[in-house]
Amino acid sequence: GKEIPGQASLVFDVVLLDLHNPKDGIAIENQLVPESCERRSQTGDFLRYHYNGTLLDGTLFDSSYSRNRTYDTYVGKGYVIAGMDEGLLGVCTGEKRRIIIPPHLGYGEEGRGRIPGSAVLIFDIHVVDFHNPSDSVSITVHYKPSNCTVLSKKGDYLKYHYNASLLDGTLLDSTHSLGKTYNIVLGSGQVVLGMDMGLQDMCVGERRTVVIPPHLGYGEDGVEGEVPGSAVLVFDIELLELVSGLPEGYMFVWNGEVSPNLFEEIDQNHDGEVLLEEFSEYIQTQVDTGKGKLAPGFDFEKIVKNMFTNQDRDGNGKVTAEEFKLKDQEAKEEHDEL
Repeated sequence: GKEIPGQASLVFDVVLLDLHNPKDGIAIENQLVPESCERRSQTGDFLRYHYNGTLLDGTLFDSSYSRNRTYDTYVGKGYVIAGMDEGLLGVCTGEKRRIIIPPHLGYGEEGRGRIPGSAVLIFDIHVVDFHNPSDSVSITVHYKPSNCTVLSKKGDYLKYHYNASLLDGTLLDSTHSLGKTYNIVLGSGQVVLGMDMGLQDMCVGERRTVVIPPHLGYGEDGVEGEVPGSAVLVFDIELLELVSGLPEGYMFVWNGEVSPNLFEEIDQNHDGEVLLEEFSEYIQTQVDTGKGKLAPGFDFEKIVKNMFTNQDRDGNGKVTAEEFKLKDQEAKEEHDEL
């Protein structure tokens, strides 16, 4: 045409941006593989990882670091481009690897956003953690006293120290830094479900590590400013004190025989009605003299008020002899009462 005359010699100055073959698969370059790798990712796992995404000429097109949060996804399920889906299989927690993805396993001929069509992509990833939705808590016992006959169970009042961290070692919280123990009633919902499970069957003096997947921890949302969403948690625990709880469903039990004239003993002014003040004073006396025991770890006033409310069946603030019944007289009812 008019641009190039006949018989002209042509000179092209070329810069090669990238090249691939339609038969290419992904290429993986391992940059750092932790010495301790107890498990590698597999199809169906949920990964949290950081990445820098560049073209072959080094042009940066995306980075999770710039958003200050990990990219979180299931792997092997088609939630990310095919090349990344494949490249994230078989990784260890803490691993760093480079994944080179040809365009037919990336964003194809059309490209996307800052990614040109038919571009070869390079992802430098750092795996923060991963878990499987079917995972339960993992418990590793580091020390168990030789005398370990009393084991923690639901309803027991526990005092323990812990260090909480992420799988990459980032420290989240520690009772040691606060100078006091963490105290809970086991199985009462005062801690995440995974911790309730991890503290079961533990004896005083025992030390263990409990690894909690997010669905048994703080879930997809995490705790703003404290725990990232979908994070696997690691708790190093030492149990320092255990106070045995009461049988399930009870907030108060007798240590001996129950008086046959119990209502009359509680009704100190013998007017046929028991008020909350009388009830509370009587229960306090039984606890102080060792004749009765309250569920440990709970507020006394709340327990007593709950017990009284369950006896006050008509809700008039008074308990009569007709209303008053012991727990074993109401086996079919689920009340926390005498």
